[in-house]
Amino acid sequence: MASVDEAFRFEQYLAKTVTKPSYQVTTTEHKFLGNTYYYPGTVTWEAVNATIVNAINPDGNKILYDALVGSGYLKPDVQEDVFFNPAQAPGTVNKFDAVNQLGNVIIEELNGQGGLIGTWTLNNAFITSATFGNLSYEDDGILNIEIGFRYDWADYEAGPAVAAVTAL
Repeated sequence: MASVDEAFRFEQYLAKTVTKPSYQVTTTEHKFLGNTYYYPGTVTWEAVNATIVNAINPDGNKILYDALVGSGYLKPDVQEDVFFNPAQAPGTVNKFDAVNQLGNVIIEELNGQGGLIGTWTLNNAFITSATFGNLSYEDDGILNIEIGFRYDWADYEAGPAVAAVTAL
C-alpha cells in the first residue's frame, strides 16, 4: 500500500491484510404488460480496510494522526482559539483536505516470488478510521494498525506476473 501524492508522502507499507475493492450496482424495476424487467442503476464502491504493522520508523501513529490534522481536524483546545485569536481560522474535516493527505492509494498484489499480479488504485481516497492496536505485557506480538478507507472509484491494472502466466 502506498500513496502517490508527493506533496504529502504517505509511506509505503507491507499490509498484513487488505480487503480488495468491491462494488455494488443498484437495480431499478420496471413493470410492463405483466412482466417485470430490471435495469442497472448507480455503482457504489465499498469501503476498503487494511491492517499494517505499526513500525517505529516510519511512525505509523504519527503519520495517521498528522493525516487527521491535515484533513482539517481541530483539537478542542485549538477550536477555542477561534474565538480568542483572530489569526486562528475555524475548520473541520473536509473532503478536499482529506483526499490531499493521501492522494490516490495504491494496492499492489504480489505473487509468492514477489511478481506484480495487479494494481488497484483507490481514487480520491481518504481515511475513515484508524485503530492503533492494543498494548499488553502478556503478549509479545507485533502491534498492528487497522485503517479504513473510502474512495470514489477504483481502477485495476493487471501486472506483468499475470501477463507471463497467460502467455504460457
